[in-house]
Amino acid sequence: MPLVDRLRNETRAHHASVEALPCFQALSARALPPESHRALHQALALLHQALTRALAATSHPLLAALGAKAPPVHPLLEPGLVSGTPPDKLESQALISAIALGERMRSAAHREPLSLLGYHYALRLALLPLPGTSPWRELAQRLEGGALTAEEEEGLLRAVGESFTQVRCLLDALHPSREHPPAWWLNRRAGGHPITTDLDELRAAVRAAEASWAEFPYYAWRYGEHGRQFSWSDSAWLVTLGGQAEAQVWKHISWLGALLAGRGMPRLMLERHLRVLAQELLQAKPTRRQAYDVLARMAERMAGERRQVLDDEELRMFGEDFDVRVGPEWSQRLPGVGELLAAAVADECWGLTQAVPSLSSWMGEPSRFSAPWVRAVDQTLRRARSLCRVRMPSGVAGRE
Repeated sequence: MPLVDRLRNETRAHHASVEALPCFQALSARALPPESHRALHQALALLHQALTRALAATSHPLLAALGAKAPPVHPLLEPGLVSGTPPDKLESQALISAIALGERMRSAAHREPLSLLGYHYALRLALLPLPGTSPWRELAQRLEGGALTAEEEEGLLRAVGESFTQVRCLLDALHPSREHPPAWWLNRRAGGHPITTDLDELRAAVRAAEASWAEFPYYAWRYGEHGRQFSWSDSAWLVTLGGQAEAQVWKHISWLGALLAGRGMPRLMLERHLRVLAQELLQAKPTRRQAYDVLARMAERMAGERRQVLDDEELRMFGEDFDVRVGPEWSQRLPGVGELLAAAVADECWGLTQAVPSLSSWMGEPSRFSAPWVRAVDQTLRRARSLCRVRMPSGVAGRE
């Protein structure tokens, strides 16, 4: 099916879900409360700013001139507010969804730039289409003379879906008003744990989560978009630890590391995420270095535990050996797996008995991977266990 037809069909389904929301119905009836109307404009301003900056960060010819183009303004919206300066304080929970989507667009500009056409289509053309316009026809004109690969088409369609999903969340947050903790609006499965509500810190937290997902494509392969939202909310929670005593911070980090390792994410992933998060926060708010540095120290403390049984060079060698065993096609599609397997064994040596089974059950599934891959998983685990047991820290229980 041609891309334009797929867009038209999928947008129809997305629109039906948006139009069923009480907020959209109140907007259409011009009965949306003034505070909700203002918050909607603020969210749209944030999204417009984020998309404009993302488009400006890429030089792809199909994206030329889109960055400077003002978004069309629907008759239900007030032009001055939509294009106005975004707020610097969290005046509405709806802005949380806008910030998350904005950082996704920023990430896409560097990693899959043509997906920005999907965000442009969803947010500027299809979400609130002007009367008498045909959003998919306008996008088709934009694509004239340019051929997208199958992967680029999927990225564009995924961007459309993400845009509508996040906009549904922010509209749901606007009206009718309900009492939910801020984390709920970032990830509805997150529960009631605290997250930062500082806009600069929130952006930094989502950026760090996006960077972690880029480093480990395994996240997306196994956990999908729901997992991405947990990464956002976990990262935004980690920011709040900066003002606590170091012993308390370590207690929280240790708990989270054990929880994630038991769900298939070796502590190496959290270790590296903490480093990136500390850097993003420091870049966003350099005056708060003292609060953010504790996150970097926690990452180093986690690394120190791992290095007692598996040092950085050995970790790298496990990664390279695994890539050789599975070949270039698979090592490029799902990089870093050898390191993750070895890191899970290191966690196991520290008493996290589910660290290896929770990872290997997925990584070694024959219906998912080829026989050479499954053999490489088994060989890597056996070699890592042989090495790590020799160096097992004394006094640590819970190992085989």
